[in-house]
Amino acid sequence: MTSQHARHAAIKVWALLLAASVLPAPALNTGFEAGRSYAIAAGPLSQKLALFAATAGISIVYAPESVRNKCSPGLEGNFPLTEAFARLLQGTGLESVEKAERGYLLRGIEPAPASVSPYIYETPAAAIRPPE
Repeated sequence: MTSQHARHAAIKVWALLLAASVLPAPALNTGFEAGRSYAIAAGPLSQKLALFAATAGISIVYAPESVRNKCSPGLEGNFPLTEAFARLLQGTGLESVEKAERGYLLRGIEPAPASVSPYIYETPAAAIRPPE
């Protein structure tokens, strides 16, 4: 490679690095999520979800019966989107799942699996009798 080719390659690398440094954070996909300020009082979940979606600039899809008669504890403070969503849904039995660009689906939280006995067969207590 000639020194002129090397110089052009170095300029291209510097140009790419400079371009990457001025891109907005979402375009870099760094995993960093900036916080946003929320002031949502506790209340009916359906109303609070609409307010949250408008404030966060997202869309939320859910079955109306999944939020019926449920209340949100509200949300006050500065939080990244995923943490804010989790706090808003706390105690409702629901969780958010990211589906598309700025789109989320609400679903019920999966219950923890029941504990399984380590024994293959358990003898009923009536079957165990001391000798007479």
